[in-house]
Amino acid sequence: MTADTQSLLAPYRDQLNAIDEKLVTLVAERLTICAQVAHTKRRHGIAMMQPDRVEEVKSRCAKLGADQGLDPEFVRALYGLIIGEACALEDRIIER
Repeated sequence: MTADTQSLLAPYRDQLNAIDEKLVTLVAERLTICAQVAHTKRRHGIAMMQPDRVEEVKSRCAKLGADQGLDPEFVRALYGLIIGEACALEDRIIER
């Protein structure tokens, strides 16, 4: 890539980097809350897996994504990854 090409793309890359930082921060915040949920489930003997809630979140977020012009299946897959990580975290906490 030439210096001209890099300078043309730099402002976009800076914007993307800033968005990536926000996304990672928000995912970390979400997982912190999921850890709090796991501790609550553990204290009260609530099952870790809540399939209805998983589907509710995926469907709600797929609709939010579609409303923003995103492919709802992409959003469902993205939330599948996020929820998978949250479930693994909850499992580690509950199984202690």
